[in-house]
Amino acid sequence: MTNDLLYNIILRMQGQQAVLSSVNSVQQQTSAMINNIQRSISTIRLSSVIDQVNRVADAVNSVNEPGMKLNASMHDLQAMTGLTGQKLKEVEGYARQSAKTFGGSAAQGVESYKLLLGQLSPEIAKVPTALKSMGDTVSYTSKLMGGDTTAATEVLTTAMNQYGISLKDPTKASQVMAAMMNVMAAAAGEGSAELPQIKQALEQTGMAAKSANVSFEETNAAIQVLDKAGKKGSEGGVALRNVLATLGQGRFLPKTVQEEFAKLHININALNDPSKSLTERLNMLKPLLNDSALMSATFGKENSNAAMALISQTTEVDRLTTAVKGTQTAYDQANIVMESQEEKNKRLQASVDDFKISLFNASGGLMGYANVIGNVSRDMANLAPIISGVTSAVQFLTNAQKMQALWTKIVTGAQWLWNAAMTANPIGLIVAGVAALIAGIVVCWNKFEGFRKVVFKGWEALKLFGTVIKDFVINRIKEMVSGITGIGATLMAFFRGDWKKAWELGKKATQDLMGVNSGAKAYNQLTGGWNGAMALGDKNSAAYTKGLQKAQGDPNSGIAAPVGIPGAATTGAGGGGSAAGSEAQAKGKKTADSIATGGTKHNYITITIKEMNGIKEYLGSKSDSAKTAGREVLDELLRVTAMATTAAS
Repeated sequence: MTNDLLYNIILRMQGQQAVLSSVNSVQQQTSAMINNIQRSISTIRLSSVIDQVNRVADAVNSVNEPGMKLNASMHDLQAMTGLTGQKLKEVEGYARQSAKTFGGSAAQGVESYKLLLGQLSPEIAKVPTALKSMGDTVSYTSKLMGGDTTAATEVLTTAMNQYGISLKDPTKASQVMAAMMNVMAAAAGEGSAELPQIKQALEQTGMAAKSANVSFEETNAAIQVLDKAGKKGSEGGVALRNVLATLGQGRFLPKTVQEEFAKLHININALNDPSKSLTERLNMLKPLLNDSALMSATFGKENSNAAMALISQTTEVDRLTTAVKGTQTAYDQANIVMESQEEKNKRLQASVDDFKISLFNASGGLMGYANVIGNVSRDMANLAPIISGVTSAVQFLTNAQKMQALWTKIVTGAQWLWNAAMTANPIGLIVAGVAALIAGIVVCWNKFEGFRKVVFKGWEALKLFGTVIKDFVINRIKEMVSGITGIGATLMAFFRGDWKKAWELGKKATQDLMGVNSGAKAYNQLTGGWNGAMALGDKNSAAYTKGLQKAQGDPNSGIAAPVGIPGAATTGAGGGGSAAGSEAQAKGKKTADSIATGGTKHNYITITIKEMNGIKEYLGSKSDSAKTAGREVLDELLRVTAMATTAAS
């Protein structure tokens, strides 16, 4: 019986009070049913659900973090330089490779690029190989400065800018930067001024030295000499700048000084000869070492000590100039630093982060939405006890007078009660969030071949990690046993007086107990097997994709259709190209897109009462017919609701 027919029957019913009584009975039965549902849901251990949701959210955040940060840095770089397309991807690839080579994150590498471009010129980005070379130079320098890439960048860019290195040819400029790095590193090793102090001094004297045609090597040598004389950092730079300014005065020196120089046979024009080295000019002033008054008159009281230090130590300046020229000191020192276990761990972590970036990129950035879904699910899970307490206090009441006027409102009210219960329930919200997260992953699996490739690689990486851990544990146990046995053998050799053997046995036992060999084996096994695992992941991914393509072209191939595609399980032979299949795929895509972009979802159940068997041919009295109508509607409502409850559970 349709709703309209039911409506007409009810209007003809007499005994409105009896109808109202039936409605109240429906209300009580429905409220009791919903209370039972709520009590059943409340018995679920929310703490377990919260724990699982938190784990999923943390895992998603950990996987997405490297890719999200790199993506943000790359967009900043794009805005700064205007790079697009292949060149932008090339710069990203260089940043990721640099992170794996030197440790750290790819996002930090891009930030280093941005600092270089900001302090030198954004035009360098148009030659990505030159930018990569400069970035590598910064990374090598940072190893000599405790890993501080910002300070390393400032040291190098200060030297470049103070000496006015041309940037018209970025590749050549990157080579000059590398040479300057080695000079400063060698000078720091030979003298007492470290890289930060060299940078401070160059800020004050670099431009003056370039104008006086003093080589970068000789300038660094002079800075080291002044540093030992107590003129450190910027103070030494100011002192050297003032000495160079005095040498460049030539005929504009005070007349009294010129007269004294003439008596000493000092050619004032030669002091300003750019073809001469700094030490050659200073050697001409050796006679001033015996005349402090003339020294002060020439350079001023505030600079006389610095001039005296330089003039008296020209031999040391020449030695340092030769020592810092044409070396590979920075590379050698950095390579030593990078052999520490801490640096190795950084590079290993960078490789893991690079895998996460590949996963993020393979999903076309859709994995970023998983962060939001995961965090929302976590928030709802953490708020579940509060929401549960509030919903338990809500009384689901139905307006009996409105239901008396129109029976169809009974169905609407019951349906509203069901929807309210399901929506208000925190478990439903949590499950919806997790379902959306899973749906997003399924979309990525079906849509992006790169995503599947990364997953296959991840599986091979997990197997590699498992093998390495298993072998490490076995080797470690063997080493412990060997170490304990070795201690006994060492003591026996010691008491026998065989000192040499006792020393050798004791040294081996100590190494075994410390796990030196097992740790090295595990590291070598992991780094050695990484490329093989990645290659196997590529191979398996290619095989899966090939099989998938075959399955889509041949429905009788026996290979399963991709997961998550609506209608895949019911598509018959030759149905892959039908209009129905295309429509189903379009609907599936629309649904997936809605989930990935925060779209809406259905959270209601439609209950339709079409016919009440027993009323149509009921021959009793009018008052009995009203009661019968109420019972029939109640029975139908409870039956449909029970079916919905079973489906939901």
